[in-house]
Amino acid sequence: MDLFAQLQGMKVLLVEDDQWVRDSLRRFFANENCVLMVVETGEDGLEIVKNHDCDIIITDYRLPGMDGLEFLKRAQELNPRFKKILLTAYMSEAVISEAFRLGVHEFIEKPFSMEDMEEALCRVLEKKVLVNGDCHKGQGG
Repeated sequence: MDLFAQLQGMKVLLVEDDQWVRDSLRRFFANENCVLMVVETGEDGLEIVKNHDCDIIITDYRLPGMDGLEFLKRAQELNPRFKKILLTAYMSEAVISEAFRLGVHEFIEKPFSMEDMEEALCRVLEKKVLVNGDCHKGQGG
Protein backbone atom coordinates (compact mmCIF):
# COMPACT_ATOMS: atom_id res chain seq x y z
CA MET A 1 0.00 0.00 0.00
CA ASP A 2 1.48 3.37 -0.94
CA LEU A 3 1.67 6.48 1.19
CA PHE A 4 -1.32 8.28 -0.28
CA ALA A 5 -3.56 5.22 -0.08
CA GLN A 6 -2.76 5.20 3.65
CA LEU A 7 -3.48 8.93 3.95
CA GLN A 8 -6.91 8.67 2.33
CA GLY A 9 -9.54 9.08 4.99
CA MET A 10 -7.09 10.68 7.42
CA LYS A 11 -7.46 14.28 8.52
CA VAL A 12 -4.25 16.18 7.85
CA LEU A 13 -3.88 19.82 8.93
CA LEU A 14 -1.25 22.21 7.57
CA VAL A 15 -0.53 25.41 9.52
CA GLU A 16 1.71 27.56 7.33
CA ASP A 17 1.84 31.32 6.71
CA ASP A 18 3.69 31.06 3.38
CA GLN A 19 1.11 31.18 0.57
CA TRP A 20 3.38 29.36 -1.89
CA VAL A 21 3.97 26.45 0.51
CA ARG A 22 0.24 26.24 1.33
CA ASP A 23 -0.75 26.22 -2.33
CA SER A 24 1.97 23.74 -3.32
CA LEU A 25 1.04 21.25 -0.62
CA ARG A 26 -2.68 21.69 -1.25
CA ARG A 27 -2.14 20.79 -4.94
CA PHE A 28 0.23 17.95 -4.04
CA PHE A 29 -2.34 16.33 -1.73
CA ALA A 30 -5.27 17.02 -4.11
CA ASN A 31 -3.41 15.32 -6.98
CA GLU A 32 -3.28 12.20 -4.80
CA ASN A 33 -6.97 12.45 -3.82
CA CYS A 34 -6.11 13.23 -0.21
CA VAL A 35 -7.72 15.97 1.87
CA LEU A 36 -5.48 18.59 3.43
CA MET A 37 -7.01 21.24 5.69
CA VAL A 38 -4.94 24.42 5.38
CA VAL A 39 -4.76 27.49 7.64
CA GLU A 40 -2.38 30.43 7.99
CA THR A 41 -2.04 30.89 11.76
CA GLY A 42 -1.82 28.86 14.94
CA GLU A 43 -5.00 30.50 16.16
CA ASP A 44 -6.87 29.28 13.06
CA GLY A 45 -5.27 25.88 13.51
CA LEU A 46 -6.63 25.63 17.05
CA GLU A 47 -10.14 26.24 15.72
CA ILE A 48 -9.70 23.30 13.34
CA VAL A 49 -8.35 21.06 16.14
CA LYS A 50 -11.31 21.99 18.36
CA ASN A 51 -13.75 20.80 15.69
CA HIS A 52 -11.88 17.91 14.04
CA ASP A 53 -9.90 14.92 15.28
CA CYS A 54 -6.75 15.47 13.23
CA ASP A 55 -4.52 12.48 12.54
CA ILE A 56 -1.47 14.46 11.42
CA ILE A 57 -0.57 18.11 11.93
CA ILE A 58 2.15 19.73 9.86
CA THR A 59 3.12 23.16 11.15
CA ASP A 60 5.70 25.77 10.38
CA TYR A 61 7.81 26.95 13.31
CA ARG A 62 7.68 30.65 12.42
CA LEU A 63 4.06 31.79 12.30
CA PRO A 64 2.39 35.16 12.91
CA GLY A 65 1.13 35.34 16.49
CA MET A 66 2.03 32.16 18.34
CA ASP A 67 4.87 30.06 16.93
CA GLY A 68 4.44 26.49 15.75
CA LEU A 69 5.64 24.95 19.01
CA GLU A 70 3.18 26.99 21.09
CA PHE A 71 0.45 25.96 18.62
CA LEU A 72 1.37 22.28 19.04
CA LYS A 73 1.40 22.62 22.81
CA ARG A 74 -2.11 24.13 22.83
CA ALA A 75 -3.41 21.71 20.18
CA GLN A 76 -2.11 18.77 22.20
CA GLU A 77 -4.23 19.93 25.16
CA LEU A 78 -7.29 19.60 22.90
CA ASN A 79 -6.30 16.29 21.29
CA PRO A 80 -3.14 14.47 22.37
CA ARG A 81 -3.34 11.73 19.71
CA PHE A 82 -2.20 13.43 16.47
CA LYS A 83 1.21 12.95 14.86
CA LYS A 84 3.34 16.09 14.63
CA ILE A 85 5.59 17.31 11.82
CA LEU A 86 7.50 20.59 12.21
CA LEU A 87 8.63 22.63 9.20
CA THR A 88 11.43 25.08 9.90
CA ALA A 89 14.23 27.09 8.38
CA TYR A 90 15.35 27.90 11.94
CA MET A 91 16.68 24.57 13.18
CA SER A 92 18.47 25.31 16.43
CA GLU A 93 19.24 23.25 19.51
CA ALA A 94 16.57 25.16 21.48
CA VAL A 95 13.89 24.53 18.84
CA ILE A 96 14.81 20.85 18.53
CA SER A 97 14.86 20.41 22.30
CA GLU A 98 11.42 22.00 22.78
CA ALA A 99 10.02 20.08 19.80
CA PHE A 100 11.18 16.76 21.26
CA ARG A 101 9.70 17.71 24.61
CA LEU A 102 6.36 18.25 22.84
CA GLY A 103 6.61 14.91 21.05
CA VAL A 104 7.28 16.14 17.51
CA HIS A 105 7.67 13.04 15.36
CA GLU A 106 9.43 14.52 12.32
CA PHE A 107 11.32 17.65 11.27
CA ILE A 108 11.41 18.96 7.72
CA GLU A 109 14.00 21.64 7.13
CA LYS A 110 13.11 24.45 4.71
CA PRO A 111 13.52 24.66 1.84
CA PHE A 112 12.13 21.18 1.27
CA SER A 113 11.09 19.03 -1.67
CA MET A 114 7.88 17.06 -2.04
CA GLU A 115 10.05 13.95 -1.66
CA ASP A 116 11.12 15.23 1.78
CA MET A 117 7.44 15.63 2.69
CA GLU A 118 6.58 12.14 1.42
CA GLU A 119 9.45 10.58 3.39
CA ALA A 120 8.46 12.35 6.61
CA LEU A 121 4.80 11.34 6.21
CA CYS A 122 5.86 7.78 5.50
CA ARG A 123 7.97 7.65 8.66
CA VAL A 124 5.08 9.09 10.70
CA LEU A 125 2.68 6.49 9.33
CA GLU A 126 5.17 3.67 9.95
CA LYS A 127 5.36 4.75 13.59
CA LYS A 128 1.58 4.79 13.82
CA VAL A 129 1.00 1.27 12.49
CA LEU A 130 3.32 -1.49 11.39
CA VAL A 131 3.30 -1.46 7.63
CA ASN A 132 4.31 -4.42 5.49
CA GLY A 133 5.94 -3.42 2.25
CA ASP A 134 7.01 -0.08 0.91
CA CYS A 135 5.26 3.08 1.98
CA HIS A 136 6.83 5.27 -0.68
CA LYS A 137 4.75 6.08 -3.73
CA GLY A 138 6.31 4.85 -6.90
CA GLN A 139 9.60 3.77 -5.30
CA GLY A 140 10.91 0.30 -4.75
CA GLY A 141 12.62 -1.06 -1.70
